[in-house]
Amino acid sequence: MKKIYLFFLTFGLALSISAQLPNPGFENWTTVGSFETPDFWGNMNASTSGSGVYTITKGVSGPASGAAFVKLMTKDVAGTITPGIIVSGMLDEATLKPKSGIPFTGRPEKLKGKWQFMGYGTDVATFSGWLTKWNTSVHQRDTIAILSGNTSGMLHSWGDFNFPFTYRSAAIPDSVVIMISSSSSNPVKNSFIWLDDLAFDGTVTSVEPLTTKLEVNVFPNPASQFVKVSFYSPKGDQVNFILNDNIGNRVAEYQFDVAPGSNTVMLDLSSARIHNGLYFLSMHASFAAQTRKLVIKK
Repeated sequence: MKKIYLFFLTFGLALSISAQLPNPGFENWTTVGSFETPDFWGNMNASTSGSGVYTITKGVSGPASGAAFVKLMTKDVAGTITPGIIVSGMLDEATLKPKSGIPFTGRPEKLKGKWQFMGYGTDVATFSGWLTKWNTSVHQRDTIAILSGNTSGMLHSWGDFNFPFTYRSAAIPDSVVIMISSSSSNPVKNSFIWLDDLAFDGTVTSVEPLTTKLEVNVFPNPASQFVKVSFYSPKGDQVNFILNDNIGNRVAEYQFDVAPGSNTVMLDLSSARIHNGLYFLSMHASFAAQTRKLVIKK
């Protein structure tokens, strides 16, 4: 099972462990010096305030509902193109990755909400999510489910979105991280996304049992322009591969029809969205699923 090192934060302000996110409609904001920040959502405003630039701002004109919403915009901060990012918990302002989540014990089917967005050039806004549980045996967080998605094109009036969680365990999580960014790994100035009315929807009560343990070999690893994956399939099937970066953004997806017996497929890593670093390659078939770490050095 894939594990991610998200350290659980005990808030000084007590949060109820419920089935929804706190401040999901971004109605509540706190003024800190010269800027506002949405309650319970980590962001970069404290770091960028010295430059007088804020990548997260409060919207009050024409919200989807209520009196406010949140605007995320990619901006030039002292010469560095910086995306607008919000995290349900704490954001590491140096790495732009989640540092911690919030207490949560639900098993939602999906994340839904309202959005408006525009990506400049090939840029897209990205959604990532993790449901995790602290493993006392190995002192790490086990990943119960993940979520990933992105925008496409542009939308200048409020529309609905939903992104499903993919479950890897029937366990009950104790923490959730939702991370939304106005840009992908190659941020472009002025790309933006507006958000309102976030909510978890549905309940997943179990995970479809896997009938076969899938043995997967990934080579070479580290990889450069391509990687080969060998595995045994008990039947003819369609096999999907998903490549996520180390913060959960989906950067590539592959699909193959395979025959019964031993199979080897080759994945092309030449996409401009794939850079040097640590990735997680997930393989999904009707009979089994497996995830492997993959280091890419181009």
